[in-house]
Amino acid sequence: MREIDLASWHDVPDRVESIKKSLEQIYGVKLNVTLSEVLLDNLYPTEDFLENDKIALVLMKIVEEDYDAPIITVKHGDDFFVLDGHHRSFIRKKLMRKTVQAYVLQFPEGTAYRAVVKRSLDSLPIKDVTVIDDLILRAWQRILSILKHYEAIYCVPFYVRKEQVRLTDLVATQSQVGKAQVNAIERLLVPIVCVRYHGKYYILDGHARTVRAEQLGMEFIPAMILYPENPIDYGIVKTAREMGLKGIEDVKITD
Repeated sequence: MREIDLASWHDVPDRVESIKKSLEQIYGVKLNVTLSEVLLDNLYPTEDFLENDKIALVLMKIVEEDYDAPIITVKHGDDFFVLDGHHRSFIRKKLMRKTVQAYVLQFPEGTAYRAVVKRSLDSLPIKDVTVIDDLILRAWQRILSILKHYEAIYCVPFYVRKEQVRLTDLVATQSQVGKAQVNAIERLLVPIVCVRYHGKYYILDGHARTVRAEQLGMEFIPAMILYPENPIDYGIVKTAREMGLKGIEDVKITD
């Protein structure tokens, strides 16, 4: 798997200066730079896609380590266009954050950045640019794949939030897991994935981890909960009911 270079607070100022100089040469003007909080609803992409390995790493870093390196934007009217930091911006919005710290490049009065078609950050597709060999990173990428899959099925944006879910509030959506798969889990390193419906949490990914958590006597398990922009009657809920699945105790461990 390729090496991913994530921006940091240390190196972002150099990136800002490089982008600033390039734009000043192109437009023949001097730009002003400020560091401020920008509303994600006022932020628009200038790239066409996100990279599968990088977006998974950024999700993991933000959720587990509160990774918060600022992005770089250019102001155009009341709008802000991302010049550096599409992956950070996308993940922060999907995590239901309201703002992102950004270096804002601003043109002097009378001049402006080129007109750019305004597209939602939510609309950015995730492109498989490489095979993810790391099992942990692959599991984080699967969270985003499920999110995008549900967006495609229900035609609404989905968002995600990490929560500690009580095992007794979980509902299985598959009837069995392999014994070897369960026994191979020594620690729960990646949250499971669920949707919430009428106070219950339906497992979309992570049945083996959940069974293992029950074996270990855990009361709660970390989970990434998908939340739709609008209320939805999930097909997976109907499927679980038809299969007679009510709790994690309904999952059979097979050889």
